[in-house]
Amino acid sequence: MRYYPISIDSQGKKVLVLGGGQIATRKVRSLLRGDFMIYVLAESFTDDLVDLVKKYPDRLRLKGQYLRKDFIFMGYDLLVIATNSPDLNQAMEDYAKTKRILYVRCDKKSDSSFLMNKIMEKGPLVASLSSGGLSPTLTRLVGQDLEGVLEDLDLEKLDLLVQIREKLLDWDDQERSKVIKDLYGQDRESVKRYLEEINEDKIGNSEEQPSSPTDPASGSDDSRSLS
Repeated sequence: MRYYPISIDSQGKKVLVLGGGQIATRKVRSLLRGDFMIYVLAESFTDDLVDLVKKYPDRLRLKGQYLRKDFIFMGYDLLVIATNSPDLNQAMEDYAKTKRILYVRCDKKSDSSFLMNKIMEKGPLVASLSSGGLSPTLTRLVGQDLEGVLEDLDLEKLDLLVQIREKLLDWDDQERSKVIKDLYGQDRESVKRYLEEINEDKIGNSEEQPSSPTDPASGSDDSRSLS
């Protein structure tokens, strides 16, 4: 795997986008999901980009400028090359390599130093998907299916599981993971009861840990049962 998926801190980062067409617009929309400060240079801009400036006036700047192959820039953390000129894109890629600027070229895979994956979000969960730059269309189609999976997730239950994990931080890692895994297969009300029992000190203390939700030793009539 050449392009390793990783999350970066976008706060305080500046991104330069070269190009103002549809591809540049899609990249800007994606970048706006982070906290980047975004600067876009092009001769003209799509109406959508102009509208985005109105929505994000503090984070998005558009500057009309004719871009030439000898264009020089500095002071940016990331570069997005998205003009409609392959020759210009190549010149900007060569310059970025020379200056060791992290960049992605949008008209072909090339030797981009990073890729912009499709991002899917629901609540605190964030997932990304990439085809390695080989098929953006395939990435979008598969992404639509994965978004359906995220949409079906019960965020309230996930939040309860996070709270339970925090309550069990002094447990052995494997035992804690087993409990969370077992609870994940339970319905929300069962998970909520388990958390309530922890909070009421009915299960677990420094000398004795409660049985996991699927442990037969807990007994079907025991107050700790989640069935």
